[in-house]
Amino acid sequence: MATFLILICNEDQYTYVDEGRESLSPGETWAFSGASGMVICGTVIEESAGVANFSAMTQYDGCGDCLSETLPTLSANTDYNVCVTCTGGTFTVETEHPVWTNQYGQTVIQMNAVELGGRNGLYA
Repeated sequence: MATFLILICNEDQYTYVDEGRESLSPGETWAFSGASGMVICGTVIEESAGVANFSAMTQYDGCGDCLSETLPTLSANTDYNVCVTCTGGTFTVETEHPVWTNQYGQTVIQMNAVELGGRNGLYA
């Protein structure tokens, strides 16, 4: 089992990983898991001597794909629903919330806002 140096996606840091049951090559992007359950994405630089903190799990086409598949979705603020009063009574309507991607590639849902125009944005 070989040890490799990788560049962690969206960070300017390196760490050592082992290839586990996989076969790593320089330039490939992989998701790696640590003993604590933490998952990171990184690009293989070279085979290197070092103490591995993570093991290879899944290969991806690039950092963007890896990060979008492995990072959890975050939510900001408190969920907001709309109360509508009509002649038949008052109803609570679930609303769509704006979704964006932060600087680490994580999806963030803005829970205290309403996305105008539905799922695809204004006038979509």
